[in-house]
Amino acid sequence: MTPRVFLPKALLTLVCAMTLTAGAFATDGFTINEKILKSFKQTFPDAEQVKWLEQADRYTVNFKENGILTKIDYDKDGNFISSLRYYTEKNLPINILCRLQKKYADKKVFGVTEMTSEATVEYYIKLEDDQNWITVKSNSDGNMQVVEKYRKAP
Repeated sequence: MTPRVFLPKALLTLVCAMTLTAGAFATDGFTINEKILKSFKQTFPDAEQVKWLEQADRYTVNFKENGILTKIDYDKDGNFISSLRYYTEKNLPINILCRLQKKYADKKVFGVTEMTSEATVEYYIKLEDDQNWITVKSNSDGNMQVVEKYRKAP
């Protein structure tokens, strides 16, 4: 008969939490600036599936928060460079969503890519109908233009 080992509930909880936390900020063997990590954790407290990459001049973090896939680039000093976010129409700013629904009422939103830099925010909105794929680019003021249009295969 094998003896049973019982861990106190608090110790078991602590071990599980440490294991999850260690995996939550995976870095593939390099060390991230503590300032960047602290800022990231404060800004994105609910981030999941966090994966850091190191490049020659920057750090890139990929993660998911509230169903939104996000990629952020920081310089080596921890300053924001740019970000990409991928989401559905419900996360679009209201002014853009209203203009989109008015101008493209006969189209369905397939997905949104939000591109942010220090200077600007742009939204690339993929629309579809029975025959076409259309990509509309919008700035934060809601000014829109078609940047791609493809006919679906029959």
